[in-house]
Formats: sequence, C-alpha cells, structure tokens
Amino acid sequence: MCDSTAVDKAIMAPAVKTSKKNHIPAEDYFVMGESAETILRRLNKKIKKDFQDVGKNFAREARRAHKGKRDQKFYGNPTKEEANQLLDEGIDLFAVPDYKDN
Repeated sequence: MCDSTAVDKAIMAPAVKTSKKNHIPAEDYFVMGESAETILRRLNKKIKKDFQDVGKNFAREARRAHKGKRDQKFYGNPTKEEANQLLDEGIDLFAVPDYKDN
C-alpha cells in the first residue's frame, strides 16, 4: 500500500513463525490456534455468503473493479502469475486462507 520503490508488493497471507531466529515485525500479532480457526471459519462463511465467486476470472474482474467498473465484493482463484501481475499493476490483494470444517 506504499508507493515507495523500496517496498516489495506481495500477496498477503498469514505466516507462522517457527524459529526463535526469525524476527517478528512489530506490526505482526498472534492469536491462539482455536481462536484463529473460529475467525477463519467466520471469514470464509461471510465471504462465500456475501461475495460473488468469479473463479478463474478473478484477474479480469479485479482489473474491472480497480477501474471502478464493478464492485469489489467478489472472490476467486487467480494463478500465481496473475496475482503477481495484478500486484505489479498496483492492485491490492489479500489471500484468504480457505478453512474447511472437518
């Protein structure tokens, strides 16, 4: 979300630090695993209820939304290459981990 060329753009997704050697930036925070499961379950349910599934057309729809030609209430499955292209074009993305109830 920064226009500086010193900042790399990347798809956002939760990360789990497993080594004490890893530096945890001040902006990261953690919740207990059971709480995270509840949060992910609710988030997935909300997205699937209120957002349109555009599947493999995500990149096309993201470009349309970025240009103001459609709302941003959609989700889908771009390829890694498409996601990187969108980020290079300045289109912000957030990867939501899919949570499946067992």
